[in-house]
Amino acid sequence: MPEPAAWQFELEVYPADWRFPAGATWIAGWIHAPAHQVVTDLRAWVDARPFLGLWGLPRPEIDRRLLGRPGPPYAGFSCLLSPHRGASLLRLEARDAQGNWHELHRTAITVAPDAPPAPTPKSLADLLPQLLPDCLRRLAQQPAAELAALADAALAAALGEPLNTLPVPPFHGALEEPQAVGRIRYGRLAVTGWLAHRTARITRLTAITDALQESPLLHGLPRADVGGVFADLPGRETAQFAGYVDLPSGLASPVLLKVMAELDNGERHLVFAQRFTPRIIAGTEAPLPPLARRLFARTLWALRGAAARHRLNLGGGALLAASRAAWAAWKAEAPAAPRRVAPAAAPGPDSSAPLGRVLLVSHNLNLEGAPWFLFDLAQHYRTARGATVRVVSPQDGPMRRVFEAAGLPVSVVDVSSALGADSPAAFAERLDAATAALPWAETDLIVANTMVAFWAVPAAARHGRPALLYVHESSPVRRFFAPLLAPALFPVVEEAFRRATRVVFTAASSHAVFRHLDHGQFVLLPSWIDLARIDAFAAAHDRAALRRKHGLDPAAVLLVNIGTVCERKGQHTFLQAAALLRAELPRLCPGRSVRFVVVGARPGLYLDALRQEAALERLDLVDFVPETPDIHDFYRLADLFVCTSFEESFPRVILESAGYRLPIVTTNVNGIGEMLTADDAWLVPPGDRFQLAAALRSALAAFQAGDRTRPARARAAIEQRYAATTALPRHAALARAVLDP
Repeated sequence: MPEPAAWQFELEVYPADWRFPAGATWIAGWIHAPAHQVVTDLRAWVDARPFLGLWGLPRPEIDRRLLGRPGPPYAGFSCLLSPHRGASLLRLEARDAQGNWHELHRTAITVAPDAPPAPTPKSLADLLPQLLPDCLRRLAQQPAAELAALADAALAAALGEPLNTLPVPPFHGALEEPQAVGRIRYGRLAVTGWLAHRTARITRLTAITDALQESPLLHGLPRADVGGVFADLPGRETAQFAGYVDLPSGLASPVLLKVMAELDNGERHLVFAQRFTPRIIAGTEAPLPPLARRLFARTLWALRGAAARHRLNLGGGALLAASRAAWAAWKAEAPAAPRRVAPAAAPGPDSSAPLGRVLLVSHNLNLEGAPWFLFDLAQHYRTARGATVRVVSPQDGPMRRVFEAAGLPVSVVDVSSALGADSPAAFAERLDAATAALPWAETDLIVANTMVAFWAVPAAARHGRPALLYVHESSPVRRFFAPLLAPALFPVVEEAFRRATRVVFTAASSHAVFRHLDHGQFVLLPSWIDLARIDAFAAAHDRAALRRKHGLDPAAVLLVNIGTVCERKGQHTFLQAAALLRAELPRLCPGRSVRFVVVGARPGLYLDALRQEAALERLDLVDFVPETPDIHDFYRLADLFVCTSFEESFPRVILESAGYRLPIVTTNVNGIGEMLTADDAWLVPPGDRFQLAAALRSALAAFQAGDRTRPARARAAIEQRYAATTALPRHAALARAVLDP
C-alpha cells in the first residue's frame, strides 16, 4: 500500500471506476519522493505483466509547489496500459535511488471482454543470455543481497513493456541514437537525431536519464536529408541535434532517456522518450564475479524460482542448451584468477651495451602523453645507449616536428586497409603490403607504443624481429576495439599480446585487465619523470609572464585541467564542479578571481558540447586553450592541477604536476592510486561532480591557507619512485635483454 508519510502522490488521469476498454489507456499524475530521495523509475503491474512508464516529466505548477523552484527533479508521470482480458489487479510502483521499489497505488480493475488475451511472454530459456550476467553483476554490486530478490529484479526488468514516444505535429523529427541499445562511453550517452517545429522556433533542447542531471544538446546543426521528406518544413536544413547526457551508475535497466524542447513562446514539450539497454563500450562496467560452478547453479536455480513466481515458461529442452551457452559466455568474460605481474629485472652488468637499430611505432603523432612517452624513450635509447632510432606512425601530426627537430627521422605508414579487414587472413595480407617498405633489414628491435599499435607485433614476427609492446590502456581488448575493428580481428589483437617478446605495463592495475593473456611475457615497469628538466624550466620562467603570454590574469587563482579534450578525460565534470562552486568562490578566494582553465581543446562534438554547456550555465570563469606543445607553461602558471579522467593507466600529467609541486585534485582511477595516496592529493571517484566540487573546495582552502603539505608529499613520492635517472635505464635494460635472450 502507499506510504503517505514518505511519498506524495496523486493519480489525475485514469478510466472511470477503473474499467479499462479494449486497447490502450493512459493513466497519469505526479509523484514526489521523500527528503533525500528521488524517483529513478516507474512501472505499473497489470496482474503479472509490468509496464514501464514515463517518469520525471515537467509539471511546472506542481514542481514549484513541491520544491519551491522549477525542477529537476520533475514530478509528472504517465503510463500507457493495455490490460489483457480477465486482468483483475493494477499496482503502481516507484523506484528510489537505492533500487528499492515502493508501491504507491493498488486497485482492482475490470477489463472489457473483447480485450485481447495476455501475450505469451518469452521463456526463461529465451531470456537466460541476458538474465544470467545481469543477475551476476547485481550480486557483485550487492554481495549481501538475497539471490532470489536479485533474480526477481533482473526478470522484472527483462519483462517490462517499454513506452517510447516520438514527436507529434507540429513537431517533426527522429531520434537516431540511442535505439534499443545505448553506447556508453565514460559515463556519457551520445544522443543524436533531428527535430523541427512548423510554427515556432526551438530555443533549447535538453536530455535527461536520471532524476537530476539535465544536459543541453546542440541543436541547429546542418542537416541535408530532411528536405527530401519534408520539403516545406521550416528549419529543415538546420534540424540536426547532437550531444551527451550523463548516465550515473546504478540506474535501472532499461534506462529511460527523455529529450525536451523549449520554444520561443516559453512552452516546454517532451519530444522523445526512449528506453534502452546500456552497453558500456568505454569506461568502468560492473564486474562479473569469478567463474564458479556452485554460484552458476545457485543463480540458475534462483532464476527458475523467479520465473515460476512470474508465471514464466521455462522453455523445456531449450533451457539446457541456454544454460550451457550462458556458462560459456560467463567463462569467456569472467575475470581471470589474480596473478602478480613480474617487475622487470634491474639493469645488469651489460647495462651500458648499445641497443643497435630500433624502430619505434607510435599510434599517432598528436600532442598527447603516449607520443611524449615515446619521445623520451627514443632520446634515452639514442643518447645513453647509442641506438639508431627511427619512428613510424600510421597518422601524421604535430609531434612529427618534435621528433625530427631532435634528429629522429619519422615515417608515416598507412595501415588503415589492414585495420579495416574483416578476417585475420585479409588483415595479414594487407599488413604485409602496408609494411613491406619499412627498413626491416636495418632493424634489430621493434617497440610498439600503446595497444592501438598492436599491428607492429605481427609485422615484426613476420620478419623475425623481437618486439616490445607497451600497453597504456586499461580497457579490455574487445570493448576497446569494438568501434574500431571488425570482431573477427579481436583474436588477432589478443594474439599480438601473446606473440610480443615482452608486454610492458606501467601500472599493475592495467596489467590486471589483460592478465588472462599473460603466459609469462608480461612485465611491470613504471614510467618516469625528468625532475631536473622540470626544476630548470620552473627556475627559468616567471609565472606572471607565462600568464600574460597566454592571455590569463596574472592575479587570478588558476585551476588547470591538462589533457586532450575528450570523453575519457571527463572535462565535463570539471565544468559541472565549476558551476557548483561558482557562488562560493568569493568566499573561498577573497579578493581574487578564480578561473577554470581547460588545456588541450581539440575540435569536435565533445568540445562543442562543453562550450555550449558553459554558455548555457553562464560559466564565464572557464577558459579553453587549444592543444599546445608549450604544455609546461601551464604547469608553471597553474595554482592547482585537476585531473577528471575516467580511465588512465599511468598518466604523465600526474607525474608532471607533482614535479611542479602543484596541489593535485584527481580521479582515483587505474594507476593513479598506485602513484599517489590520499595524503599526497585529493582523490575522488570519476564522474561525480559533487565529490569533485568538495575536493576542489578543500584544495582551495588549503591553497589560501598556504598549506603545502600534500604538494610536498606528492613531489617526494614521485622523486623517490619515478625519477628518470633510475627508471629510464631500466627500460633500456629491458630492451637489451630482449635483444639478448
